Amino acid sequence: MREQDIRPADILATYLELSRQDAGKYFPDPAALPLGDCPGCGAAAPGAHHLYDKHGFRIVECDACGSIFVNPRPAAGQLETFYRDSESTEYWANVFFPTVAEARRTLIFAPRARGVLDLAAAAAGRTPRTVFDIGAGYGLFLEELSRLLPDAALRAIEPGRSLAARCREIGLETFEGYAEEAVGDDAWNGQADLVTSFEVIEHLPEPLPFVRTMRHLARPGGLVFLSGLCGDGFDIRLLGAQSNAVSPPHHLTFLSQKGVRALLARAGLDCVGFQTPGKLDVDIVRGALEAGRDVACDAATRHILLGDDDAARAALQARLAAECRSSHMWVLARRPAREDD
Repeated sequence: MREQDIRPADILATYLELSRQDAGKYFPDPAALPLGDCPGCGAAAPGAHHLYDKHGFRIVECDACGSIFVNPRPAAGQLETFYRDSESTEYWANVFFPTVAEARRTLIFAPRARGVLDLAAAAAGRTPRTVFDIGAGYGLFLEELSRLLPDAALRAIEPGRSLAARCREIGLETFEGYAEEAVGDDAWNGQADLVTSFEVIEHLPEPLPFVRTMRHLARPGGLVFLSGLCGDGFDIRLLGAQSNAVSPPHHLTFLSQKGVRALLARAGLDCVGFQTPGKLDVDIVRGALEAGRDVACDAATRHILLGDDDAARAALQARLAAECRSSHMWVLARRPAREDD
């Protein structure tokens, strides 16, 4: 898989430019936004050092856990307005994702469904029978999971009206609203064998309440799975401000592995597994080098990235994944069977 397969260059460029314009429109003075603690380990500000600026936002790294995050950063209420009204959000929902939906189904969602199911079954000792997906979007993950678990209760949590309607159209029981609201419904609270969330955590300035919500939706002893962008990742670290993944105010938080483990503990979850099965780091950095960007890359790695040896690049990507140094992370956690709330 190459980045072009799931993020075609032309529509990606349009989306990134709209994001840049929206950053200035909705947050004209990022320095006036509130300071926050580390979203991973909770280390109090200013326990982080400045890395670089992007779209006017200050990007820092936590001195305690190595997580990368925007600080100062927008509050949750400000982000609700941004996601409701911004052009970049509308473009993503109505142009970008529909254009690549079927390619992503084949390349991402089908293998994701199998991979998550295998992880959950191994951790629980049995196949999950009730699965909640938070931010279900077009319902592609649950749709693919239904092919593997035709008798399971697969349920979507989706705040977007049109997306929630789409989930219902394909036969998914759907809670139209935010996960925090679903916790207040006895039909959802504490009912899932497995709660999933894909590529949400990097959008959150304060992920702790969200992860606690995932815990509440899981039954005691149930599993929580999340994926997202990892601050230890090869392309994020190497490209820095030039990384397309670092795109505030859309992406605000890039947790390190240490930060993830600290966050789970703060949320009352036991970490079952952490991995970075990413496939695009090498392709992304290679593309940046071919585009003439100034990338601080050692000579040996540059030779692998720009040379003609596809096998060497595949080996490098495999090594990054094995060493948990890819920018795409998978995290599996368990709600304790007995706990003090």
